[in-house]
Amino acid sequence: MTLVTVVLMIAAVRVWTRAGPARVQPITGPLAAALLVAVSGLTRGECGLTTAGLRYGLAGAAVIALGYAVAVRVPATRRLFRTAYPRPWRTALFAVPLATVVFEEVAFRGVLWGLIDRERGPAWATGVTAVLFGLWHLGPGRPWTDAVVTGVAGVVLGVLRDAGGGLPAPALVHWAADGLGVLAAARVTGTPDQWAGPQSGDG
Repeated sequence: MTLVTVVLMIAAVRVWTRAGPARVQPITGPLAAALLVAVSGLTRGECGLTTAGLRYGLAGAAVIALGYAVAVRVPATRRLFRTAYPRPWRTALFAVPLATVVFEEVAFRGVLWGLIDRERGPAWATGVTAVLFGLWHLGPGRPWTDAVVTGVAGVVLGVLRDAGGGLPAPALVHWAADGLGVLAAARVTGTPDQWAGPQSGDG
């Protein structure tokens, strides 16, 4: 029953991220994550709320940073960075971690992963949360390919969760993929650095 409750709560948050005002989501995301932990009945360790796996996360983030640094200099890949974010630094350093990464990692690689791992083991936990993570990214105007890509990303993040033993590894890699991607796009599109004003992340 707890697993069903958690899935329903995650679905409700998804509705909120679509319909709610972007300016409050850096606040409501962490609050919703804390609520999920509270109702899950899991220990902090089972939720991945430890420092375990930090080195995996830092290494993964460094690889992603290097990949973006190369991609923005190669003409064939520069064309992939076409989205202009009006406040790139605010988006990367504030909105992405608080409005996106905190909730998604606690929900999928923390609470859901922990509940399924307790009953079925890490392979099931990684597979099921990856599928749900892909479905989470479906929405109006977003093709099924987005769900496939994010589902694959969910597998990678789940493996990092298992290998590292906590959320730092998937959380850092998730932030690097989204946050550094915003800064890479800003470099390619020539968007000026601005901080003022709300901006929500979604990745």
